[in-house]
Amino acid sequence: MAKERVLIVEDEKIIALDLQRRLERFGYTICETCSEGVDAIEKAKLHKPDIILMDIMLNGPMDGIEAAKIIKQELRIPVVFLTAYVDDRTLERAKTAEPYGYILKPFKERELYTAIDIALYKFNSEQQIKRQERLFSAILHSVNDGLIAVDNDLTALFLNPIASQISGWTEEEARGRPIHQILSLIDSKTLNPILPTMLPKEEVPNRFRDVILKGRLGQSYILDGAITKIHEAGNETEGYVLAFRDVTELRKLSATVDYQTSHDKLTGLGNREDFAIKLQGVLEELGRFGGSHTLIQLDVDRFKIVNDTCGTMAGDELLRQVATYIQTLTQRNDIAARLGGDEFAIILKDCVLENAQQVAQRLQEAVQNHNFIWQNNLFPITLSIGLVPLSSEDTDIHMVLAAADDACYIAKEEGGNRIRIFQRNEEKYILRRGQMEWVSKINNALEDNRFRLWYQLIEPLRSLPGIHPKLEILIRMEHDDGSIISPGAFIPSAERYGLISAIDRWVFENSIKAWVQLKSQNHELINRIFSINLSGATLLDETFIDYAINITGQYGVSPGSFCLE
Repeated sequence: MAKERVLIVEDEKIIALDLQRRLERFGYTICETCSEGVDAIEKAKLHKPDIILMDIMLNGPMDGIEAAKIIKQELRIPVVFLTAYVDDRTLERAKTAEPYGYILKPFKERELYTAIDIALYKFNSEQQIKRQERLFSAILHSVNDGLIAVDNDLTALFLNPIASQISGWTEEEARGRPIHQILSLIDSKTLNPILPTMLPKEEVPNRFRDVILKGRLGQSYILDGAITKIHEAGNETEGYVLAFRDVTELRKLSATVDYQTSHDKLTGLGNREDFAIKLQGVLEELGRFGGSHTLIQLDVDRFKIVNDTCGTMAGDELLRQVATYIQTLTQRNDIAARLGGDEFAIILKDCVLENAQQVAQRLQEAVQNHNFIWQNNLFPITLSIGLVPLSSEDTDIHMVLAAADDACYIAKEEGGNRIRIFQRNEEKYILRRGQMEWVSKINNALEDNRFRLWYQLIEPLRSLPGIHPKLEILIRMEHDDGSIISPGAFIPSAERYGLISAIDRWVFENSIKAWVQLKSQNHELINRIFSINLSGATLLDETFIDYAINITGQYGVSPGSFCLE
């Protein structure tokens, strides 16, 4: 766990407290929190923290940018800015303070930890390079980075033990050899050698990142580092020092994290978020260059029976088997994902509808020909499949996904084990599209503030200590003509088409406003716990907690007066 000491400079107490709680959970030590720039400088001088998290907009005569400049000049402590403001003018001012990173509010824990970790790493690396320049002869054998000294002709003069370990050359073997024989340093983006083009012409070191090194024995490393010029007394260049660090494992860890955030853990296929990003890219590519692609959505018929009868382990194994069939029967450039539950989606690249139907049929046959067996129980499994041909006219990813979902839904409604092609003008699709009308109505109601809060009282069956009566918050939509629409009419469509989180946030904020208004009137309802129903999607949304904290803080409301269900 981290043991670095952190000073928090944030003028919103709730955010500062939440930030302190998160950092302490990561293992950081919080020196102190303060809310003004002048105070931040004094606290930094007093505590000398390892890093400072500084809000850009602060109370008092000095903002975070001015305070960061002074701290950098006088104390040389790394500063990471916290801000909800990303306008160009603010960013340009912030750059002059040379911060070690930015964390945008509301922040996620992973982003917070990563930003601090990277800032500390960057700061420590810079400090280390500066020490190398000042005390070159004293530290060559003691640093943890690889160090190689070369002359003006790039002939090796010295290797420290780390450089020898990474390169595969001992100092005796390397001395007198051209550097390109010892180190083959390749830019990972251009695949071009970085030497001699990266040799610094000024005193400032040239830093490199993600450079590939081919070792003497054929092994590959990923290096970060810097090249520094060595000066003679007359300011003539005497040679260079290459300082580098092996970040191979760090990059592998980063790649692993990236993989985990973009792939379904159960099946190894892409997840919904990654699929949506790639589908958007395919649609944009179609708009620019044209082409013929097909979107497939498939649903496992009778999956619920397997899951309910044999348990989730059996259900998981069935999903893994279906994913295997998908991987086997699709091409390398096709894009497959598990959308959630027993729903899968595939983008068949450069595949016309007729060929896509054949792929869908082969998927059905593969699943049908291999009955699912679990603990001597045999289950015949089939697939319901919806197809949507993609063209340059398809620009709205949500509409495309909805069309595939409609086709798959109708295939399942017709008895399953069917392939349905989306037909915009077919009666079943028109009826299905009727649900989509609610999307526009919901958006308009949100924009025009035409949702209304209702409530009903919840009384305990008997009085017990600590049990408070509740007030359940309900929502209604007001139609253009003033009539009231019950939630049963629009909530299903909101959940289906991704609008439920916006409704939940409207309900939450307006419930807070109602509570504040009732309190100002000293109304008796204020003695009840306000019970607010939220969707599963909102409860799983990592940003909602920060949102709720910000809203309650904005209105000065105690969160204990509310119950989220």
